[in-house]
Amino acid sequence: MRKTTKSPGEKIVKDIKRATRKHYPSEEKIRIVLDGLLGEDSIAELCRREGISQGIYCKWSKDFMEAGKKRLAGDTARAANAVEVKELRREAKDLKEVVAEQALELRLLKKHDRRWWRPRMRYPASEKLEITRLVEESHLSARRTLANLGIPRTTFYRWYVRYLQRGDAGLQNQSPKPKHVWNRVPDEVKRKVVDFALEETELSPRELAVTFTDQERYFVLESTVFRTLKAHDLITSPAFIVLKAANEFKHKTTAINQLWQTDFTYIKVLGWGWFYLSMVLDDYSRYTVSWKLCTPTCGLKTLPDTLDLALRASGCDQVHVVHKPRLVSDN
Repeated sequence: MRKTTKSPGEKIVKDIKRATRKHYPSEEKIRIVLDGLLGEDSIAELCRREGISQGIYCKWSKDFMEAGKKRLAGDTARAANAVEVKELRREAKDLKEVVAEQALELRLLKKHDRRWWRPRMRYPASEKLEITRLVEESHLSARRTLANLGIPRTTFYRWYVRYLQRGDAGLQNQSPKPKHVWNRVPDEVKRKVVDFALEETELSPRELAVTFTDQERYFVLESTVFRTLKAHDLITSPAFIVLKAANEFKHKTTAINQLWQTDFTYIKVLGWGWFYLSMVLDDYSRYTVSWKLCTPTCGLKTLPDTLDLALRASGCDQVHVVHKPRLVSDN
């Protein structure tokens, strides 16, 4: 049998009728059925006046008769109405919440020694799993359960995401360590340093650092070169006697211009390259007597110029000095 498809207009009209259909409460249904039983008007006129079909009236009348028959037979059981169902559901929900709160308080009393509510507490994986199961099985909301436990929601949901992704292993405590260190030398550069040290066996770690920086255009510290070579067992004991520095000078200064200290410092300027900074520092006053900034092409020629500037700045080149300043340098 061929089915007839309804036009879109008919579907729209049917949807409108379904949406605007009048809903009769139970009291209104009983009134209409009783009016029909009185017989003052015909069933057709009654249905036309109330706006219902005769089939609906017959259904209501049959249900009314069946309910009266059961009542007369002693069957007092009846179906609860919507208001009673909502009230029963609310009471059941309240009872479940009370039981859940009592169970939660009992669990907290058992864990009193562990002090679950203590701020910034580190929980082992077993207790994290126990808390997760407790929140999942509780009839209370997650917010109320976590508030009673004293655990921040962000902390719990971080545990829960790891638990869903990795299972019990995701709840294990991890040692706090940075995921990425911005100034860590890559392993590839360390391998280049080792290869460079094997080629230049006569250079010290400081010389290797400077030479590697000049040739490879990658700045590495002397300490980084030393640690890298030591990790590969490439640091050998020196064949000469090492002089250990004392904690302080044997003959301490008592006035200015008795002892000057000088040293070089490497400075890298982006877009310009490397510069050497030479300084002369007075040991007694810790005052910078003179300084000069130059390019690597100047080399050691900068030191005499810096000393001349220090002599002119201190005035030692204009007067007769019995004891000229002593100069100390580690270069």
